Amino acid sequence: MSEKIIGRRYAEAIFSVAESKNKVKEIYDALNKTMELYLTNTDLKNILDNPLILVEEKEKVIEKIFIDENEEIKNILLYILSKGRIENIKEIVAEYLKIYYLKNKIIDVEAIFAQEISEDQKSKLIENLEKRTRKKINLKVIIDKSIIGGGILKIGDKIIDGTIRTQLDLLVHKN
Repeated sequence: MSEKIIGRRYAEAIFSVAESKNKVKEIYDALNKTMELYLTNTDLKNILDNPLILVEEKEKVIEKIFIDENEEIKNILLYILSKGRIENIKEIVAEYLKIYYLKNKIIDVEAIFAQEISEDQKSKLIENLEKRTRKKINLKVIIDKSIIGGGILKIGDKIIDGTIRTQLDLLVHKN
């Protein structure tokens, strides 16, 4: 079974539990923290991936790391671990976030400009995009010094290139 399908199945089940417990954000934060630790801490990754270490021992490690979390969050993490799906944590988190965005009508937008834009400009851009898409916008601004002027918007799989270079290229190729 593909990792994306596994991630989707677990994310759907976890999101369902999170919604019923009204802990969608808290559970996402715990999943994300687990993913970051798993991907960046080689000692933890080696322990959790080692088939010679008993699941009970791995559970104790998770219990220690998340000692301050509530039982629902610990139970979800222990469930993922007990099913041998900790190596799929990245896919689970990505799919969980997709479900959250879909249910809350949120889309990611990447805006690329030559220089930083003001908070007022960001607010106006978000407002215009929300009107056009009828969705909440999660805006990420990236600075690219190679852009002469204008900008590029990436909305899902759409790219809107409003850079001066592109406009000049269009003028040159028309003639």
